[in-house]
Amino acid sequence: MAIPAIQTLASEGQLCALGVPEGNTDVIDYCIMLSKQSGIPLLIIKKENLSTQLEELIIKRNAQFIFTMTFPWKIPAEVLNKHHSKFYNFHYGLLPEMRGADPVFESIRSGAKETGITVHVIEKKIDKGAIILKRILPLTINMTHGILCTNLSWLGANLLSELLVLLNNDSRGIKQDEDYANYYAKPSAEDVCISWQKYDAKTIEALSRACNPWNKGAYTQWNGWNIRVVEATVISENSHQSEIPGTILSLDKDNGLIVKCNNETQLRLDIIYTDEGFMSGHKLFAFGMKKGSRFVNL
Repeated sequence: MAIPAIQTLASEGQLCALGVPEGNTDVIDYCIMLSKQSGIPLLIIKKENLSTQLEELIIKRNAQFIFTMTFPWKIPAEVLNKHHSKFYNFHYGLLPEMRGADPVFESIRSGAKETGITVHVIEKKIDKGAIILKRILPLTINMTHGILCTNLSWLGANLLSELLVLLNNDSRGIKQDEDYANYYAKPSAEDVCISWQKYDAKTIEALSRACNPWNKGAYTQWNGWNIRVVEATVISENSHQSEIPGTILSLDKDNGLIVKCNNETQLRLDIIYTDEGFMSGHKLFAFGMKKGSRFVNL
């Protein structure tokens, strides 16, 4: 998610150094390439050496501001106290309403109408610093976790110019209103499991998008077999059938795999994932599933 912002800062000559946590294979290769091509120093950061390496960024590289984007560790208090108003975090969600490790997941799962990016001062307490800049992004019913991350990454790159003007003008930001604060922990195994008897079709469809692609879908089970729902469609008509939620109402190529959900709603499982691969939902017929079979209520 940081790559578009990195590219923008580098192209404008505003990037003095890069720091990447060790083990972050998603971006290390890209950052190594950028460093070699541009001459911008790259630090592979180790948690046990975090304070020392941050001092190197500030002193040796003459860093005016340090931005963190999906950075996994807290900035040590001694560093924050020594370098006041230098550290800022890009939070890929709205603050203070959506504090926590994965606001993208929670925004989609909860059916929020909007999300965005909040750039805030880094303080000792996570996600509680003064807000320097906030940008809203409308959410649509077609957004998956991956699509929203891409949209937010480009939104982050596009707000950099305005952000730098504010910081260079010594903006102190706006204090967060604790009356509107909510904190959401990192999604647990329970959070990504489908409860057919508890959730209606709309809720399960949103959960599947919130888990796509990072978790390869939302978990369910049939006959001891783990299945993940990657993409689904809410069926407009109500069920009004006697079967309990989780029961398969249809399983054929023409109608697809349709499951009864809570509150007499129906959901078509368009794409599912198993250890055998990604496939259309109706293809589970080949594994012995049939109309009347029932998914486990996790």
